[in-house]
Amino acid sequence: MKDPKRVLGKILGKDTDLTPFEASGEPIELLIETLREVQKMRRLRGWLKEHAGIEVALSSGTFEKLLDLPEINFYETTDRNLDVERHSLKDTRQPGDPVTVANLNTYLRELFRDLSGINQLKTTEHPALLLGSAISGDLVDRVNDYILRLRRLHWRGVGFLFTGIQARGIEKQFEALFPEARKAHPLRNHLKDVQWELGFYRRCLEVNIRWAATGLDLFAVIRNDELHQLVENVGELGSGLWNVVYNGLQLKTTLPLAGIRLEDGMTLFDPESVPLHAA
Repeated sequence: MKDPKRVLGKILGKDTDLTPFEASGEPIELLIETLREVQKMRRLRGWLKEHAGIEVALSSGTFEKLLDLPEINFYETTDRNLDVERHSLKDTRQPGDPVTVANLNTYLRELFRDLSGINQLKTTEHPALLLGSAISGDLVDRVNDYILRLRRLHWRGVGFLFTGIQARGIEKQFEALFPEARKAHPLRNHLKDVQWELGFYRRCLEVNIRWAATGLDLFAVIRNDELHQLVENVGELGSGLWNVVYNGLQLKTTLPLAGIRLEDGMTLFDPESVPLHAA
């Protein structure tokens, strides 16, 4: 990098006094690399919010709701005797405490794990969704109801011979919900496939409920066929977070000078409190 001081000035703003950064003795190039990582994370945050409803920059109140998940609430430490002790964040956090970068890392790790599981399930067992373009969480039970009603009309040995009118009425209701899902119509001919697909949507509903506090709308992602991209972006955001923490070990003075504090994850994402400019 030809002139790291000039580049840093562009990122932090022309009115920033760069003297303390130089005096710190810490590598300016690494600070620039880290701040650019933060800028990338902010762009990923915007994508996740727009496409999946997910808020990455968790408020204290939202994070406290996530402590109902044991994977986020509990953490382990090792004492001098190498004995493992289990702790609860519910017991140590105070109301209004900022969400730390370590907290965010735990959150993103668990979210990534759940979303990866959903993506793997779709890839291996449901590569082509019959109802994917129009499905939503509130329709899952309704689809199940149509399936059950049709199955009750299917008589052993004669099928729908004597119940065809009633069956067609149910199918018309189903078609009205999913007019574009032509491969799923008529429902009588695709009962097994739709019921099999319903298991995938139930799993999606479980994940949606589990992460409801974050705003996740997994069904919107599925309707737009963006599940794979969602998983990639959450993973990339988690990697960026780890890079900031790792680089921060060498930037203990200059990273806080730039406004990024690992004890307050909001500083990574709030452009008002920590404005960063293109350079």
